[in-house]
Amino acid sequence: MKFLFISFFITLFLATKTYALDTEVKGFIALNTLSYESVEDRDPTMKMGIGTIDLKFYFNHEDFGAKIKLDLDGQLDEPNNLYEEAMLTWRPMRNWRFGIGKGKVRIHQMAFGVLESHYIDGGSLLGTKHSFRDQDRKIVGEISYGGYRKGFRNTFNVYADSRQPKEDYDTSNPVGYETDNSSNPGRGEIIYETEKEIDTRKDIGIANKIYFYPKRGVEFAIGGLIKDRDLDYNLNWATDISGKYKTGAWEFIFEYTFAYVSNHPNDRYAIEHQYEQLGQLQVLYELTEITTLQLNTEFALVNSQEFNKNNIPNGVGQQNFNRGQNAHTNNYKVDFGVIWKMAKRVNFKVGALYERKYEWKALSHLGYAHGYAGFRDAWALGSGVNFWF
Repeated sequence: MKFLFISFFITLFLATKTYALDTEVKGFIALNTLSYESVEDRDPTMKMGIGTIDLKFYFNHEDFGAKIKLDLDGQLDEPNNLYEEAMLTWRPMRNWRFGIGKGKVRIHQMAFGVLESHYIDGGSLLGTKHSFRDQDRKIVGEISYGGYRKGFRNTFNVYADSRQPKEDYDTSNPVGYETDNSSNPGRGEIIYETEKEIDTRKDIGIANKIYFYPKRGVEFAIGGLIKDRDLDYNLNWATDISGKYKTGAWEFIFEYTFAYVSNHPNDRYAIEHQYEQLGQLQVLYELTEITTLQLNTEFALVNSQEFNKNNIPNGVGQQNFNRGQNAHTNNYKVDFGVIWKMAKRVNFKVGALYERKYEWKALSHLGYAHGYAGFRDAWALGSGVNFWF
C-alpha cells in the first residue's frame, strides 16, 4: 500500500506536466556516516545509518498551491500517518496567504546542531524530560500577512492535534476513552489514533507569531500559543522568542522558549504541572566559500509536578507516573564541528558533542523527599552527509 501511494504521487507529478499546473518534488536526506557515542552507565556504541529522510510534493495553479510531505521515516503502519503534511494554500492578493490542512504550527525556529537536532526535536543523548515538542502533524488553519519588503510578517493559526484519544462508548469506563487496560480501564494508558478530521469542541488551540525584518541580515520573532483540550486538566501555553543576525562571514542564531504543560492522569507520561525552558545560541563562521565552522549550545530546564493518585477523583489514573512527586532536570549541550560544501546541495560534516544532565527528584535515602540526585555525562564524535534535492 505504501508503494502504491508513492507511485501515485510520482505518476501524478509526471502527468501534470501537460496541464497548466506547476509541480515540483523536493527532498532531504541526512546520513550518519559514522559516530561514536559514550553515555554514562551504558556501553559505548558505534552508529551509522539514515538520520532523516523527507519527500515533498508541491503543486501550484494560479493563486492556489498544495504541499504534501511524506513521513518516510515514521510509523507508516499506522492509518493516516503516511503524510506528515497535506496543506492547501491560497494567495488572493499581495502579502496575504491562507492555508488549511495538516501541517506545522509556526512557533519554533529550531536551528540544528552539527551532530544532533534541537532539543525541541528530540536531539539529546541523555534524554530530556520536556513535553513541549515541535508543533507538527497538526490539523491547522492559517492566515499570514506581510513579507520581507513590508518589514514584518504575522502568522495566525487555529489548530488541533491529529493524534486523538480513541473514543470508548462504554459508560462504565471512568476515563471516557479506551486504555490499554481492558479489565480496569481507569488504571490504563489512553490509546491514541491519527485522525483525518478533528472535533474542535474537544481540542482547539490558537497560535500567533510575528517576524520582524528591520534591515538586511537581521530577523527576530516572537510567538505564543494557547491550547485547550477537553481531556486535559489545565490549559497548555507557550511563548517563543528567536532571532538571526548575519554580518560578513559571521551568523548568530538564538531562541528561547517557555512552556507550561499539563495533561490527563491516564496519559502515558502523565503530568499535572510542568514548566519548561529551552534555549539555544548558535554561531557560524564562513571560513571559506566551502568551509563553515559551527558552534551550537542549548539548555532544557524542566520543573514538573506529578498527579497524586490518592487525590484523583473517579478512580482514574495510570499507575506509573501519578506518585505526587516533584522533579527538576537541567540538560546542557554543546557541539562544535566543521561543515564542508561538497556540492551546491550536498554538505559533509564532522563534529564533537558534549552533554550533561542534572537531576533533582524524590530519593529513597531521604524518605522520598526532594533532593539532588547528581548528574550524568555523555559525549559523541561523528560525521554525516546532508543532501537536498
